[in-house]
Amino acid sequence: MIYNLAAELCDGIEVMYPSFHVQVTIEIVDKRFGPVKAEAEIAIKPVESKGFLEVLVEELESEHIFADENGSIYGSFGIDQSIQIYDEVLTTIPFEELIGKENWKEAVDSFIMEEKLKGQLEKVLNDYQFSDLSGKYKFRKRCTITELQFVK
Repeated sequence: MIYNLAAELCDGIEVMYPSFHVQVTIEIVDKRFGPVKAEAEIAIKPVESKGFLEVLVEELESEHIFADENGSIYGSFGIDQSIQIYDEVLTTIPFEELIGKENWKEAVDSFIMEEKLKGQLEKVLNDYQFSDLSGKYKFRKRCTITELQFVK
């Protein structure tokens, strides 16, 4: 099926691409942590007024992370929380790449492949702000995704 109008694409995309879940294993660059497991719900939503599709994390929540401040390489920040990310855009796909194209589905699929999702989720995780135990200070941690699995 070829979509010739933005309205057709917007109506059909959420049926063709319902939201899906992925499980990830996150390595946080800090000797106090082992691998952290998380689950994310990913969706593809049309934004007709702006002329693109958004690939977004509707929800990502990790298991609880705790580290006392004593073991920190910086000697200060402890963590007692889980990573929670909501409605964060990973990337956008312009309608021009899809409307009137026979291979539009391949174009969308290329944005939600495992390696691409890993890289996009890592960017979001690296921008995530942790809070110290007092809640007074915010800081970031370098994160990498070592494993990503699609949940059926």
